[in-house]
Amino acid sequence: MNTPRNGPFRVVMDRLARTIAAFDAQIEHVRRTTPEAYYDCLFEAVPASDYWVATGRGRTRHIADKTSASLASTGTPSYFVHAVDALAHFPLLGPKDRVLLVHRRGEPGDLLNRLLKAIPDGVPVDVISDHPEGWPNRPGVRMTVLAPEPAAPEIERDLVMLALGDSLVCGLESARKFTEVDFLRDHPKGSLGKNIAAAQAGGRGTTVTYLSPPQQALAALVAERDGIAELWNRLDEAAVTAWLGIYRRPWRRVITTGMGKPGYCMRYVAMLANELGRPAFYLHPAEGVHGDLGRIGPDSLVIAYSHSGETEEVANILPRMKERRATLLVVTNKPASTLGKAGDAVLQAGGQEVDPIRKAPTGSTTVALSLVTALVCADMAV
Repeated sequence: MNTPRNGPFRVVMDRLARTIAAFDAQIEHVRRTTPEAYYDCLFEAVPASDYWVATGRGRTRHIADKTSASLASTGTPSYFVHAVDALAHFPLLGPKDRVLLVHRRGEPGDLLNRLLKAIPDGVPVDVISDHPEGWPNRPGVRMTVLAPEPAAPEIERDLVMLALGDSLVCGLESARKFTEVDFLRDHPKGSLGKNIAAAQAGGRGTTVTYLSPPQQALAALVAERDGIAELWNRLDEAAVTAWLGIYRRPWRRVITTGMGKPGYCMRYVAMLANELGRPAFYLHPAEGVHGDLGRIGPDSLVIAYSHSGETEEVANILPRMKERRATLLVVTNKPASTLGKAGDAVLQAGGQEVDPIRKAPTGSTTVALSLVTALVCADMAV
């Protein structure tokens, strides 16, 4: 492993090391419980359901939203409802629906109680939470997040929750015997869809050998942990120092952006930055070209994340962003990409996808969010 040398870089590396330790503890917990017992009936029950409706509040709402979007893109009908809005929506759920609650300890108990009461008795409530006790006795699976005591602002358990959501995606891909062609049907645009279509046309499609759903889910957790460890080993001190040097300036606003699953991660980053005292908001790149670029004011810092660095919607907002003299920090797997070349400072996140078809944004987004949150938290330490 790397040996951190200076202050800011050491803070980032220490935060990533705590995240790796949290994953190690979670993986050991799932192994000790056994994957079959930990995930219980989910990989049989969810495919037999109508909708799996995800919910959460605070930072975990973005984890729930990203999980729901990933589920929807890999064959599981799912959507997200904010916990506050769910008080009106949940009473309308039918007996073949399920709820997926992503919950972090310390959330207001009165809202949680009202939320659970709003769900009809026959609707199972599946929970990802680091608060293992006191849940009502009702149908559903409790997926306990068991990790070492995290350092403020407790992002390590959030990242484990994100990875658990990805593990559900992977287990359900196994249960459904999901294929590249299935994935392509819901991705008619974007670089992923184009790459799959080209591979299929050239006879280079992916053949998948599935593990059992619970074992596939566990393998995803292990692979995401290994992706963060790989990042730890190769992180460039000079690049981190340059990136942080720009981030720490007194910007009027920090604006995060990203398309698709990276976008959900960047929503999380904006909320985290606000909690740590940086005025921040998320800008949807597709909405940006329809007028929302006017949100970029003077002395703004934009943080953009794209795995390929060629995401069309993100690339389309770069010229106007530069015209408005915004400074751009980039996280990407391809520093030599269009986005990477446009950045004032660039960090390579990397991370392989961990789903069986190696296409759904899973490992890449977990590694990238681990890196960006470590950077944002490093600013807090000064």
